[in-house]
Amino acid sequence: MKYVKKFCLNGLMFGGLGPLIYAIVFIGLGFSGVVDTITREELVLGIFTSYLMAFIASGIGVLYEIEKLPLLFSTLLHMIILYVDYIVIYLINGWIKNDSLTIIIFTSIFFGGYIIIWCLVYFLLKYHLKKINSRLSN
Repeated sequence: MKYVKKFCLNGLMFGGLGPLIYAIVFIGLGFSGVVDTITREELVLGIFTSYLMAFIASGIGVLYEIEKLPLLFSTLLHMIILYVDYIVIYLINGWIKNDSLTIIIFTSIFFGGYIIIWCLVYFLLKYHLKKINSRLSN
């Protein structure tokens, strides 16, 4: 129950960033002439779904706090939940086409990006922990 509470708290704290990013993207698209107008339905759907996407993305980090879960399992579960979160929201909003090639490209970029970011974080943490440990041993 404590993890569900933490998931919801994180989601509530950072979920609002989704609609903010959504607005910034559409401002940029408007200035570049890519999108002139969107319908009220598209706007409302985009606001709600971008909030949901950010809520899940910010809350799911709680997986790493569950000590019974091995790191590899937590990471795989985190990656899968984020992938499903993103692909479903992107398809619902029509942000990507619902065809095989587009989904393969999106999937490749998502998993490639996820692996690169996770490796960077892992090796940076490992480096900093090694530095801290060497200072403590001196």
